[in-house]
Amino acid sequence: MPTRLVDGLYWVFVCNPRRWAIDRFLRSGIEYDTWGVRPSDRNRFAPGQLAIVRVGIDQRAVRDLGGGPRLVPGIYALCQVESSAFPASGANDRFWAPNEKRDVGWPTVRVRYLRSYLGRPLAMKRLRAEAPGLSRLVLNGFQASSFPISAEDFRTIMALLDEDLDALPSPALPSQITTDTLTAIEEKYRYASPEVKQKLSRTIERGLVGAHVKRAAGFRCQLCAALGRDAAGFLKWDGEAYVEAHHVMPVSAGEVGSLAASNIMVLCANHHRQMHYGRVGVSIQVTTFNVTVEGATVSLPRFGIVAPTTVQPEKTLS
Repeated sequence: MPTRLVDGLYWVFVCNPRRWAIDRFLRSGIEYDTWGVRPSDRNRFAPGQLAIVRVGIDQRAVRDLGGGPRLVPGIYALCQVESSAFPASGANDRFWAPNEKRDVGWPTVRVRYLRSYLGRPLAMKRLRAEAPGLSRLVLNGFQASSFPISAEDFRTIMALLDEDLDALPSPALPSQITTDTLTAIEEKYRYASPEVKQKLSRTIERGLVGAHVKRAAGFRCQLCAALGRDAAGFLKWDGEAYVEAHHVMPVSAGEVGSLAASNIMVLCANHHRQMHYGRVGVSIQVTTFNVTVEGATVSLPRFGIVAPTTVQPEKTLS
């Protein structure tokens, strides 16, 4: 079987319910918490990475089950990493078993619980039957608090859970978006998974930044206007003309500036698709995008929340 690339964007968090009662935790509905990670992985964690919680054999005594059943080995939650690793304080909570807690100084990350599968866990028995090519560590277990898995393995597990990654909650963003806050957001999520970056991109595009750029363009396709064509789109139910926001530098590349208003073109749906799939060249200048399309070269103004304070290097995308 070929080796899958493990890049650290996707993780398995290993839970021993005899030490920490994940079933009681998930029933509590708590959204934000922390997770101790393997010391050898401490420098690989960053906000925006995704993790599944794997439970092994539930060896709790009957008296510790609180009248409930033992958990079957399987996948019980989907989390998003919210921080890099930091030393734990050693504090515990009501979900830890007596005399159990995280050791002081143990590498720990903050996490956000995106999904609970407590009522419908993905059992390891099913995983072994339907996805026998998954990592042996996932299928057979691993005596560690965390380990990375490939994007292919992660998405196989999500598919078996009938999970729509596009429907995941968006990252929390500040109410006021400025050039400085966008730069901070991009730095924070530089090593996020592609799913989180795309969600972040759509959230910003459809929020204050996208609305600002579309309004500045008069809700008209910039490329149609530059080519001398009718730039007005159809009207939506709210009476606003339909246009789309196109990020010239792909957000997935993780470059600072990719989420900014100055990286967005306002396009009709047809030209937006052409930008992605057609023969189009784009040169990024300080104040314009120079676009070569259909044998013509046109300049489109770059918009911004505030004027650029430094001269930006030219880039060419084709």
